[in-house]
Amino acid sequence: MKIFLLATAIAASQLLAISASAQPVSAEEKAAARAERKQQGAAASKSFQPGEGQPIPEAKPKAPPEARSAARTERKATGAEAARGPQIGEGNPLPDAKPKVSSEERKAARAPRREEAARAEKAGEIKAKGEKSY
Repeated sequence: MKIFLLATAIAASQLLAISASAQPVSAEEKAAARAERKQQGAAASKSFQPGEGQPIPEAKPKAPPEARSAARTERKATGAEAARGPQIGEGNPLPDAKPKVSSEERKAARAPRREEAARAEKAGEIKAKGEKSY
């Protein structure tokens, strides 16, 4: 128990010695350090870094008001036309139903195919499963 207390006392005394020897930083020093970091950050953001591209785009000359109004009227005409037409998502989402075909018409369309299959079966052109027909 005495050894445990002795080790704890030594550790506590070291912590007190470290905190007593630490230099307190004044508010003025903190403000000066903050201002210096802020200046460094501003300078770094303005300087070109490889791989970043051009950080500050080049200024483009402004168009005269007459050219802007002419372009606006041209866009206005095409925009109005597009607004009158069908829009995406409008209309009936279900497609129109295909007209019904009567059973007589289906039978008539199936008859030539059945006759051809019956002829090929009698002539032996259709092989049983597993036999090669080529």
